[in-house]
Amino acid sequence: MKILFVLPRMVTGGVERVTLRLIEELQQRGHECAFALRQAYGEFLQEAQELCPVFEIAASGLHQFVPNLAKLIRKWEATHVISAFADIGFLTHLAIKRSGKKVFWSHGVHGPHDLITAKLTLMGRFRFYLDNLFASIVYQKCDVVVAVSNGVQQDILNKFKCPQNKVITIYNPVLDETQFIPKSQATNLNHTIPKIIALGRLTRQKGFDILIQAMQKVPQPWRLEIWGDGEEKQTLQNMINKYELKEHIFLMGNTSKPFEVLRQADLFVLSSRFEGLPTVLIEALCCQCNIVATNCPHGISEILEDGRWGTLVKNENPDSLAQGIIQNLREKKSIASQELLYRAETFTIEKAVDAWEKVLRSFECNRK
Repeated sequence: MKILFVLPRMVTGGVERVTLRLIEELQQRGHECAFALRQAYGEFLQEAQELCPVFEIAASGLHQFVPNLAKLIRKWEATHVISAFADIGFLTHLAIKRSGKKVFWSHGVHGPHDLITAKLTLMGRFRFYLDNLFASIVYQKCDVVVAVSNGVQQDILNKFKCPQNKVITIYNPVLDETQFIPKSQATNLNHTIPKIIALGRLTRQKGFDILIQAMQKVPQPWRLEIWGDGEEKQTLQNMINKYELKEHIFLMGNTSKPFEVLRQADLFVLSSRFEGLPTVLIEALCCQCNIVATNCPHGISEILEDGRWGTLVKNENPDSLAQGIIQNLREKKSIASQELLYRAETFTIEKAVDAWEKVLRSFECNRK
């Protein structure tokens, strides 16, 4: 198979990270892969270029996207196209149509629609309208819609006119066998002050503002490290300064080694407002962290099986989040490492790519 992955860019995001893992495993299985990027930039660009061919298709403007992608599909002789994000999916549909080639087109959905673009501004509402408009077209035209969780799958079926058998769930490829290290062998925590870790892009979605508000209510001693970068960095730093927490909360910047960070955590906190299937939560499971997470739409309760593997708290509620953190720090809850590792095995790269191959090969069977 010759599989073309269409994305806007290669920034440090969950979609980009799991796509790199998917491509690496597909190539090891003998399939040829390439990226078609709207613009070739982002923290993961070099990794992508080292892994497979990367084509920039709209460097000078969005008007180049459809004709250049159509040309690439023909020239590169793609047999399969995989897209993500509704606007990119819509443009991909136009490009496939323009190419005149028969390819199998799969569109991946990584989060719920209601909250992805809705903001309390005129532009936010306009983006929300466009996102839903593009999604409704993409879901009708593509060959299969791949949701990253059962919650996201149900969200699509509830909100869009889409045949049920066209929308499937494939969990993201997150973990490989080298990462399943029992905690006793991975690190020996010996912090005089409990270390709390949060990790993700510094955007509204991740709810770090809620976490900072919650930490005002958590008695000392503790140290909170927030790893990541993004548009809300200065806003979050201003909040930390405002609440006089700059000696306790630290914005650490990006890390290329999330497992090393997570294995140093006495407690991992996920404060997101919404998620599809948060990669970092799966990584925290694999690192056998004690976990406190918001019960937001859609993937968190699915990963934690309604609180079996961590503490679920109310969404967008600093008081509830604070209580969950206080309870875990006070009681030092711990689930057996082997049980957490067993749960994490659900999200291996091998299992995800097995499922993807089955879907992609269905086109080969139908074409024959």
